[in-house]
Amino acid sequence: MLCTAAAAAGCHRDNQPAPPPKPASNVAVPVAPQKGPTVAEQTAGMVEAASQGKSQLPIDLKFELPQRPTLGQALAVNVALVPQIDASAGAIEVAGGDGLSIAPGANRIDLPALESGHVYRHSVSVTPHAEGVLLLGLTLTLKHDEIVESRSFSIPLIVER
Repeated sequence: MLCTAAAAAGCHRDNQPAPPPKPASNVAVPVAPQKGPTVAEQTAGMVEAASQGKSQLPIDLKFELPQRPTLGQALAVNVALVPQIDASAGAIEVAGGDGLSIAPGANRIDLPALESGHVYRHSVSVTPHAEGVLLLGLTLTLKHDEIVESRSFSIPLIVER
C-alpha cells in the first residue's frame, strides 16, 4: 500500500504546466537602423510662414532670420520647404513689398524634383529701405500628378534703425 500511495502522489506532480522555455542568450535580436534627423529636428528654431489665400497645396514653408533686419543693410532670409507630396518640378517667385528690395537674380528659385517629407533649404537676400513691418512674399508653384498648383506665403520683417 505504501508503494501505491507513493506512485499516486508522483502522478499528481505531472499535472502542473511545464515552465516556458527560456530564450537562448546567444540569439541575435535584429536592431532597427538609425534614421536621419526628423523634419522637426531639421527645422528647429524656424517659424512657419503665413499662408495667403486658400490653396490646398500640401507644402509647408518655414523661415529664420540669422540677424535682425536693419534699415539699409542686406539680410539673408533662410527658408525651408517641406512638401507632403512628391513633385516633379517647381519654382519660388520672390517679391518684396513696399520698402523691401530683392537682390538681383534672387527673385526666382527653380526647384528640382521634390520628395515628400524631405527638407529643402534656400536663402533669399533682401534689403529693407523703410522702417516698420515689411512683407516678403513667396509664391510656390509645384507640378505633381500632371497638375500645376501654387501657394503663396508671406514673411514679416520688423525693420528698425
